[in-house]
Amino acid sequence: LLERSNVGAVVRSAAAIGADAVLVTPRCADPLYRRAVRVSMGTVFQVPWTRISPWPDGIAGLREAGFVRTVDRLLAIRRLTAQSTAVGGSDLEVVAAGANDAFVDVLLAGYEVDGPVAAFIRTEHRLPIVQRFLAVARGAPIAAAAMTIHGDVAVLGGASTLRACRGQGAQSLLLHHRLLVAADAGCVLAVATTRPDSVSAANLRRAGFRIQRRATWMRT
Repeated sequence: LLERSNVGAVVRSAAAIGADAVLVTPRCADPLYRRAVRVSMGTVFQVPWTRISPWPDGIAGLREAGFVRTVDRLLAIRRLTAQSTAVGGSDLEVVAAGANDAFVDVLLAGYEVDGPVAAFIRTEHRLPIVQRFLAVARGAPIAAAAMTIHGDVAVLGGASTLRACRGQGAQSLLLHHRLLVAADAGCVLAVATTRPDSVSAANLRRAGFRIQRRATWMRT
């Protein structure tokens, strides 16, 4: 990764899923560069990281140390323009959510997680820098999505939909709404991370994001 904002987004995602460390290639942008630090929301100082050298032969060292490649993550990148348009024809509406429990409750209910992971997500999404949005159907919130802005880069954060309400286009609507908000704020780039073959990945592709695959390693 040569774009410092993307490096920050990857490190932030690594922190969110509880990764033990982040490995970067010799040509990767410096995770300690100020823009990478801002986009990571400071998690570059929390998650250990190091460079793999030489590349790609250094991968053999990971295998010798007992690591195996597991499910990869996707990095999605899209340039923003002032001509971005909203999605129409939906019975849903998007509203801005304040720093209250309603947003986090919907987000966690959609993720269906608890324990330390839920505690991390709850704490992260209460930070003042986080912009929070809810998709509402007939007056009731059914989906949540977050975003942070760092200079001219928008990082699309956590997003989930209540199980009983999936398949109604809530996340597609929330995605396009966040892109509009980011473009109006002067952002020129939007980045996000997701799992391969997920609904989120499909939504990002349909929204014009360029997708890059990133390897994940785990010690056996």
